[in-house]
Amino acid sequence: MPDEMEEIISEFITEAVESLDKIEPLFVELEQKGQDQDMLNDIFRSMHTIKGAAGFLGFQPIVDLAHSAENIMKKLRDGEIPLNKQLMDALLKSVDMLRSLLEQLKEKGSVEEDVSLLVKELETALSASILVENNVEDAPSSAKSVMPAEQETKTSDLAENSTPVTAGEKHEHSRISAEEPKKTPETVQTTESAIKQAQTSSDAALQSKEVESGQKTKETALNLRVDVSRIDKVMDLTGEVVLIRNRLLNISTSYQQKYGRDRYTETLMETVSFFNRVTSDLQVAVMKMRMQPIKKVFTKFQRLVRDISASVNKEVELQIFGEGTEVDKSVIEHIGDPMTHILRNSIDHGLETTDERIAKGKPPKGRVVINTYQKGNQIIIEVTDDGKGIDIDKLKKKAVEKGLLTEDETLSMSDEAATNIIFMPGFSTMETATELSGRGVGMDVVKTNISLLNGYIDILTQKDTGTTFKICIPLTLAIIQALMVEDSGTRYAIPLTPIEETLKVSKQEIDNITGQDVIVIRDRVCPVFELSSLLGTDFNGKVESDSKYLIVFSTGDKRFCVTVDRLLGQEEIVIKTLDGMDTAASYVMGATITGEGKVVLILDVTGISRNYLDIVKV
Repeated sequence: MPDEMEEIISEFITEAVESLDKIEPLFVELEQKGQDQDMLNDIFRSMHTIKGAAGFLGFQPIVDLAHSAENIMKKLRDGEIPLNKQLMDALLKSVDMLRSLLEQLKEKGSVEEDVSLLVKELETALSASILVENNVEDAPSSAKSVMPAEQETKTSDLAENSTPVTAGEKHEHSRISAEEPKKTPETVQTTESAIKQAQTSSDAALQSKEVESGQKTKETALNLRVDVSRIDKVMDLTGEVVLIRNRLLNISTSYQQKYGRDRYTETLMETVSFFNRVTSDLQVAVMKMRMQPIKKVFTKFQRLVRDISASVNKEVELQIFGEGTEVDKSVIEHIGDPMTHILRNSIDHGLETTDERIAKGKPPKGRVVINTYQKGNQIIIEVTDDGKGIDIDKLKKKAVEKGLLTEDETLSMSDEAATNIIFMPGFSTMETATELSGRGVGMDVVKTNISLLNGYIDILTQKDTGTTFKICIPLTLAIIQALMVEDSGTRYAIPLTPIEETLKVSKQEIDNITGQDVIVIRDRVCPVFELSSLLGTDFNGKVESDSKYLIVFSTGDKRFCVTVDRLLGQEEIVIKTLDGMDTAASYVMGATITGEGKVVLILDVTGISRNYLDIVKV
């Protein structure tokens, strides 16, 4: 029985969190658009579901808080009160507190938080709204009029939804009874009957909850909740199968070269070919299992923008496009924080105040647009504001003042490279620190976290027009296509995504400008680096030749080249993390096992570009 109850509680927490994720953006949209009946109904039903399930399980603080929020939603839905900022602030606080209570329940198995102050705030906001609506000056008498409505809400809920009322809700009825003695015998009888019904069995309660949420049995059967750890385990095993597949392909190729006409070799080749197709299909299926709409991250941003804009006294409209784009679960987990910092930066630094915008002939309300789309095997996320843009001269001046750059370095720095100053640790253009900005710990975190996703970020800015932060990240981080190379006697794997092309060039085609090797490719000058120099590896194994193999990388609008001794071909690899190794400093993002059974390091191209391109003057 304890195991069954733990499963029921876990299911309740999951469903409650999903309900809060659904209604939080609805609150913000409701505030922007005004009272919308469909949205009010959705929010009311979600709150009622949370309250009913929490009451059955005996989590009284959740019941009290959800019930108070539900009372407000009922009056809004029935058109008895208007929606105002005080009500919305209180409702959003209740959503935050419900999240906190659910997190506490998940970690400790119980809820002991005192929610009385927040419940009182909700009731005060409701009373104030009723006073405004009815234009009544006598506050105490109007406040009392709220109580019969609460009584009516609970009685009508039982009649309309047939939701079992539990011992927790019995306590709520008792509290209302003490404040409002005019309870009818019929209401008491209804309540006692509901309590007995709730205590019959947990199965009956769960069935009632399914009916309440409006889900059909057939639809429910088509969906199955699976613990994330199980999916991760399947993904790990699939990665091992891919490695075995690569090994078998290598072995079968060797056998074909040596015993091409043998019938057993032909059988082996057919079997391995079939295994290759099945493995590829398995890999795609597992990858799709891990894919989730990026909307799961974006839903919280409407609320975030609302709160930030209020704190800096700016009017901001957030528009989101492409939120249905699917990405790997690992991307979902890591992209939230960088996006939050970028939005804060756009609102606090990028957008002007209302008066400044009007003076420039812009609309009073600032606009921030998030646009997400897939390009090849990459996901592109663009965050654009219509603010004042980035002042390049101010950036350079601040960098010199803070000792991050010398004046000579800033003079020889291009505008494109100068925009990356904002990603330097400790850099900020704010004179004094605020709750949002000024500590220099935001944008450097953005670039670091995106690099950990094997992605990169570019900035496009124009004065008094706005700024765009363009994030490029791979669809998945577990199994990738890579180019296998050899340099100084050591093999490396390089992710295929940032590679634009490979060339074989002579030494004479590479020039040197102020100490930096460069090459002209289709009328564009690109810096050239030797891989052994970047990695600090031993030069004893370096192959001396009149020609070099050149790999051309493209990260955003930047291009650079790396020379290697040999190109070994393309291979699908599984990324394995390396514990205890500083991957950022060594330009290594992990390791893999090749088809020959050898361990090969995977190079971090974004790390190389981050640390070398910003200081190159060509």
